[in-house]
Amino acid sequence: MSDEDAAIARAEESASRSAAPRPYLFFVAGVGSWALAAGMQQVLFTWLLVGELRVSPRWVGVAQMCQMLPSLLFLLLGGLLADRVELRRLTLGLHLAAAAAAAALGFMVHAGWVALAVLLPYALTWGTIQAFAGPARDAMISRVSGRDLMRAVTGVTIVQFSAVALGSRLGGFGQQLGSDAALGVQSAILLAGLFAVARLPRAEPHAPPGERSRALDSIRGGLVEVRRSPRLFPVALLVAADGLFYMGPFQVLVPLIVRDAYGGSLSELSLVLMILPIGTIVGSLAVILRGGVRRMGLVFLLALLGIAAVLVAIAVQPPFWAFGVLIFAWGICHSLFFNTSRTLFQLAATPAQRARVLSVHSLGLLGMAPISNLAAGILAQAVGPLAGCAAAGVAMILVTGFALAATRVRRFE
Repeated sequence: MSDEDAAIARAEESASRSAAPRPYLFFVAGVGSWALAAGMQQVLFTWLLVGELRVSPRWVGVAQMCQMLPSLLFLLLGGLLADRVELRRLTLGLHLAAAAAAAALGFMVHAGWVALAVLLPYALTWGTIQAFAGPARDAMISRVSGRDLMRAVTGVTIVQFSAVALGSRLGGFGQQLGSDAALGVQSAILLAGLFAVARLPRAEPHAPPGERSRALDSIRGGLVEVRRSPRLFPVALLVAADGLFYMGPFQVLVPLIVRDAYGGSLSELSLVLMILPIGTIVGSLAVILRGGVRRMGLVFLLALLGIAAVLVAIAVQPPFWAFGVLIFAWGICHSLFFNTSRTLFQLAATPAQRARVLSVHSLGLLGMAPISNLAAGILAQAVGPLAGCAAAGVAMILVTGFALAATRVRRFE
């Protein structure tokens, strides 16, 4: 670590010891408003595809791919931006942009202009905003967390997924209110989050004011740090495997299963999409009550195996109530995966490149989603969504089994 990085680390540690809890609470409130709107977005956008337009599985995969494609293209740029600009101002702008996008789609739905030609550009717009919002939040949390970083990360995870669960259920009321009105509510929630974000302290960039290095060189610095780190690199590869084998099944195959295997409506879809974040909340609460996680690497790998087992079990088409139980178990495993992997990255990243390194984590998870969503749609078209779940689960069992046997990840603390 350079003298400059060491000085930054000492300054951050000093600030965290004296930080009052209020900035953290405002940060959590801002995350909660964003996640509440994101939960509604997930349900409403998916239902416009599978329920109102009733497009084929292939086009569901294409549309969900468009929603995640900007993560592949812009997450590293988002990490660079979060290291170079004032974070509060950036977050305020992203809230405004997301609110405007939701309001615009609501207007188009109200006008009767719902078509793939409308939904695909909207998906790209929403995904682009998300690609910049994630690194900004990840960089901000270390500024407001205080001494116990893992407890802060886990607390934010609980609030985030609680809000996603509530938002998913609120999205289900679009069946009574109409999708256009529900999208208006989504926009209003994002605007309300501005009040919490505006109360955050200024978070100046780590990059020195005189730094003028090229953007690509700066982005490469985060990638190089991950590649050279014996702790970060194997975890990053497994996070990417999670994005490849799990994102498509949840965003494409599960909604198709609700529609085709169980004959579900918007209400059933919102219920299922709510259950996973509830499981994530329960798992995160368990982490807090236990005072953290020991042997984080082993827990990380076991969580990946747990999700793989869930996918294989879904493939036998259990009763709908058992399907819900499996989604809940998926959420518990996801909480363990999410908390351990993010904490491992937070602890190993150097302060001056933290946002860029954390954006590599997000890139692994979300950047693989476009490929995963497209592949899931094609697979569902060819063999059906249930068989697609089985294939994804078996593939991840093989990958995680190799990591357990042949890498040191299981020994990471």
